Amino acid sequence: MKKFLLLLFPLLFFSGCALFETRDSRLHTFHTVVLDPGHGGCDPGARAVKGMDEKQLNLDVAQRVKPLLEAEGYRVIMTRTNDTFIPLETRTAIANAHSDAIFVSIHFNASPKRSASGVETYYYCYGSEPLAAALFQELCSQRRCPRRGVKRAVFYVLSHNHCPATLLELGFVSNRKENAFLQTPQAREQLAKQIAAGIAKTRAF
Repeated sequence: MKKFLLLLFPLLFFSGCALFETRDSRLHTFHTVVLDPGHGGCDPGARAVKGMDEKQLNLDVAQRVKPLLEAEGYRVIMTRTNDTFIPLETRTAIANAHSDAIFVSIHFNASPKRSASGVETYYYCYGSEPLAAALFQELCSQRRCPRRGVKRAVFYVLSHNHCPATLLELGFVSNRKENAFLQTPQAREQLAKQIAAGIAKTRAF
């Protein structure tokens, strides 16, 4: 019993996650989508081998997703709308201010291993796993690339969110071939459509 309490005690301090959590009921009813283009300003994120760095790609994709969701009747809030640095605690506070929200953080990946490629999505609370899984499924539906999976991680913007939250890694800008694809407007428009479709399908996932 003592060992169990010692294991249980630290979990009480993870603000974004309830113990023994199942699917978050807000995944049935959310009306607000908080889009979080990662990095910005003095924080460039991953450096691309050529072309726009991660912070620019993140914002570009988020700006493409926004009108697609609004056309479906969702209220969309962006944590940044230009090349500005926004602290992590501010990003989560924006989402936590809305009881009917989900949070989607948009990122691109990089690795010292130049051959690394593919898509992966992250969640922290198990109640957010269906959101991460639905988006992963949609992102992989029309693109031939390694499926890196749906993973649990203690990223600040996930572990400090009180609403269903996921972080998307849309591809590796350190991989020359994948980066060449991601730098095209057509690729980013395709990604935006897949993100919007994945969000819409989450309720039935």
